[in-house]
Amino acid sequence: MRNHNENVNARKFRTQSYIKNGICPECGGKLIIRNRKFGSFYGCSNYPKCKFTINK
Repeated sequence: MRNHNENVNARKFRTQSYIKNGICPECGGKLIIRNRKFGSFYGCSNYPKCKFTINK
């Protein structure tokens, strides 16, 4: 169980690090600002292959 928790925390840290540096954690593409009706968000530049998004 301890090993599982360590793996989960490591992946969470890695994902946050990628997002902080503007890299998509799913495919490694760039995160770019996209606009929509109710505001802007970060989306992967490899859309539609990768559909990762995160609120700005």
